[in-house]
Amino acid sequence: MNPHLISRRTFFRGASLGVGGVFFAPFLRQLEAATDGLVRPARVLFFIQGNGLYPGQIQPVGIEHPEQPDKLEDRPLLGHQFAPSVAPLEPFANRMTILHGLSGRVSLGNHGTGMGALGCFPGPKGTLLETVDAALAKKLQGIFFHVGLGVETSPERTTIYNVSVRSKGLALPTQCSPLIAHRSLFSVAGGADSRKEFDANTQLMDFLAEDVKRMKSRLNAEEKLKLDPYVNAFESLSKRQSSLVRIQDRTKAATPKVTEMYGTESYAFQRMEAQFEIAASAMIAGLTNVVTVSSGAGDGKVGVDFDGSELGLDAGPVPSHPIGHEMSIQDTPATELHCRIRLHHCEKLAGFIKKLESIPEGNGTMMDNTLIVYLSDAADRHHAQAYEWPVILIGDLGGRLRTRNRYLRFPWYGKPGHRTIANLYTAFLHAAGDRRERFGLPDLALKDLDQSGPLTEILA
Repeated sequence: MNPHLISRRTFFRGASLGVGGVFFAPFLRQLEAATDGLVRPARVLFFIQGNGLYPGQIQPVGIEHPEQPDKLEDRPLLGHQFAPSVAPLEPFANRMTILHGLSGRVSLGNHGTGMGALGCFPGPKGTLLETVDAALAKKLQGIFFHVGLGVETSPERTTIYNVSVRSKGLALPTQCSPLIAHRSLFSVAGGADSRKEFDANTQLMDFLAEDVKRMKSRLNAEEKLKLDPYVNAFESLSKRQSSLVRIQDRTKAATPKVTEMYGTESYAFQRMEAQFEIAASAMIAGLTNVVTVSSGAGDGKVGVDFDGSELGLDAGPVPSHPIGHEMSIQDTPATELHCRIRLHHCEKLAGFIKKLESIPEGNGTMMDNTLIVYLSDAADRHHAQAYEWPVILIGDLGGRLRTRNRYLRFPWYGKPGHRTIANLYTAFLHAAGDRRERFGLPDLALKDLDQSGPLTEILA
């Protein structure tokens, strides 16, 4: 028997003793059930990089990428060397699927599809329908509904709205300051000042919730209905604060140490590493089950500046936007710069995977119950065409998906058997218990193809 499981089970049962036992009991029973294999936890990380995920730059060695293929190809990844730009992910090939051939032209934008990348709608035009990360968060509920973390050019800009939408017209924020993200997620386990601030916010939320309830009692039926959303909002925030107190010890153990890479003086790749560290810690602490990490993604957010020394150049800031327009820097062609940028991103992503692999859960690790979805909001190139939208999947969501050791390429746009990225997202939702048959908007140019249903090729 795995010694980690013995210690975890002993902890769960021991922690349920004493005065706090009744209060903690439901949470502890859930954790112990997960340890015994009775419950399969599920969590998802979306990683969205700007400037395109060029198919040829992630193609495994020895697997051809034909023009406009007319049949499905399904073959193992193991035994094929990974392309240099995604080489840090090669150790996880047995957990992975590289997915080619899905289209997403309904989401077309200029330098990227923005919120349409995860929503399958014309994102830059302000449609703002539900995105798949938010849809999954509604099924895989956590203390924090959803956590959005990102990197953009200006480290002073703390919050942007770039890739996620909870419901029609209601965008979800992306926190671009690792320091602020750290404070908002882990303040319950912080030092004296952080805890004082947390306790003050808790008291404020409790007061406001009760105050709004008192106001509601004095209103007529029609006015009460108008006030209900405010009552629900304050009650939800109050409950979240209480939930954070219940898991404060676990949060304290998982809280990452703030270092220089969290500050505004750090470069983009350092801030990205900090954001992945926060994402892993938030999941380990049980704060959330759905995280979206973005780098230079979103309408108008393509221009992230990277430190030239990190890209092997004798240069200061290197803007990614001109690289997308094939600009060479110091005789280094844009194609090579794209690959170096992606390499650094994959290194940070690999660190996230290793962290989850180090945490015991059930008969394995947290990574066994996690799905990572890596794509670009610009689909296949800087100015996306989206006839093909490459996606890398890592993890199988606790066995709910068939994503281990696979290279999948679907028939080209419009050909029999062709599928869209909406079918992929529908499969994710089915795996999480949401059995809807459509997601987002259909591609009207594919009217002769059935666009409904999940991508059955990856469902377990």
